[in-house]
Amino acid sequence: MRNLLMLMLLLSLILSCEKDPSSPDDMDKPLTLDGVYIVNEGNFGKANATLSYLNVNENEVYNEIYKKTNGEGLGDVAQSMTIVDSLGYIVVNNSDKIVIISLNTWKKKGVIELPAGSSPRYMQVGDDNRAYVTNLYTNNVAIIDLSDNSIRGYIAVGNNPEQMGKAEGKVYVANSGFGSGNTVSVINISDNSLIKTLTVGDNPRFIQVSSQGEIHILCSGSYGDWNDPNDDTDGGVYVVDPNSDTVVDTLIIKGHPSALALNGHSSGYYLSNGYIVSYDTETRQTLNDTLIRGYFYQLAVDKSNDLIFALDAKDFQQNGELRIYDSKGELKYSYTMSIIPGFAAFKYKN
Repeated sequence: MRNLLMLMLLLSLILSCEKDPSSPDDMDKPLTLDGVYIVNEGNFGKANATLSYLNVNENEVYNEIYKKTNGEGLGDVAQSMTIVDSLGYIVVNNSDKIVIISLNTWKKKGVIELPAGSSPRYMQVGDDNRAYVTNLYTNNVAIIDLSDNSIRGYIAVGNNPEQMGKAEGKVYVANSGFGSGNTVSVINISDNSLIKTLTVGDNPRFIQVSSQGEIHILCSGSYGDWNDPNDDTDGGVYVVDPNSDTVVDTLIIKGHPSALALNGHSSGYYLSNGYIVSYDTETRQTLNDTLIRGYFYQLAVDKSNDLIFALDAKDFQQNGELRIYDSKGELKYSYTMSIIPGFAAFKYKN
């Protein structure tokens, strides 16, 4: 009996020293990049959208992987891609559909058809079995059941919704209004209800969630026209506290900035006036307004290495280019893409 008690005591000590797999230390373990998918829009009306893959281990790019694997084109204007476990959901804007592929084989696993003319843009996962998709022309967000890829309903939001972000059980939707909008719709994930509409700057288009848990919304500003040249407004980054759903800070940006990417630590990047500009996501102060020179189309950040992915569409007719820079703005790699590279989706190892 004494030996049995000693054995039980020893086992309890061993188990008490084991690391809790759900502990903060484990949840915050460093990300390891496995590969990067580049969505190439292609030309409007030509149905020549493609998908590229950057194998980071081999330092090699494979273009047109969807067409070569499936023997068919991706569709007309591929807008974005969302990775959910071992699947990739590619939103094809002008084809009004979402193409689902296996990340292991690149084979098509299914298609989610949206109503004609809805013009889907971006997808945001809400919980394990639900996702949301912004529809540019029908001014709503589609609710997708990921268990069977069916559309479960729609949520009316503002005009011409673009990117979304998720925090504190809510999804935030940027309503661009093609420059005339200035609101963000707040959706409660638990019941899909629209619970609040926030007022921000003109033309909100891009949303990212900072490492501090705040919502960063890049507004491109409205563009003046010949009727009223004075209606041209500057852009800015508007910061929303998801606990109170209020705008807590604003970084005004002269001109019309585009594309927003955060590194998961304390740096953010956006495109403005021919440069990639960096700013501090905690203090909301500009760090370097001429970090990288170039008129890029879009950008993204690999959060595992703080590498900046700058996508160059060139003349929108020839093959574009991916340029990868470090956080100091030094060029590390460059690769030839297909026509109009416009979105980067990062796959990290489990």
